Amino acid sequence: MGWLERMGRVLRAQMNSLVNEAEDPEKILEKAVMDMEQKLIEMRRALAEAIATQKSTERYIANYQQASQKWYERAQIALEKGNEALAKEALLQRQSYQKQAQSLQAQLEEQGEVIGKLKKDLRTLEHKYTEAKAKKNLYIARLRSAMATQKIHEITSNLNSASSVSVFEQIETKILELEARSQLTSASVTDSLEEKFASLEDGDNVDNANSKHQTS
Repeated sequence: MGWLERMGRVLRAQMNSLVNEAEDPEKILEKAVMDMEQKLIEMRRALAEAIATQKSTERYIANYQQASQKWYERAQIALEKGNEALAKEALLQRQSYQKQAQSLQAQLEEQGEVIGKLKKDLRTLEHKYTEAKAKKNLYIARLRSAMATQKIHEITSNLNSASSVSVFEQIETKILELEARSQLTSASVTDSLEEKFASLEDGDNVDNANSKHQTS
């Protein structure tokens, strides 16, 4: 489990670094899951290589055992023929192959232990990865919900605050001011038109008076 513990420490250190740098929480979660996924890929690759090495060792052991059996049979044939010297040489060859097979057998047992541990760690990491993905989606949903709720609280708080009341009062004052200006402008336009028509009517009256004076 040491490998998983080291990986956990690295992930926690990376997340703490991101938090200290005020990174987006969603990015922190995404990166943590991506790091775990990368570790899964590396562990699966390591397991595949270990299994391939184990199978290769098994083939070598089988070959050495076959060779050992072959030289044993040859020793038996030499003894049957009465050639003890040749039989001894055959037995020495057999012994050499047996030692090599035994040496590889020890390695095979070690490889089996490594593979067993890798498989166990891989299952643990796969379980943690599945949990992490589910928690990531849950945490992101909760985070977004919390942020939305906080935003609503802020808006509600602002609406209920004295400063907001002041803002609304200021807006209302501005509206009343604009309405008053509009009314003044409209009245000014009306007055201007009245003056023009009054002037025009005065001009007509003068023309009429002159016309009457000339006629008389």
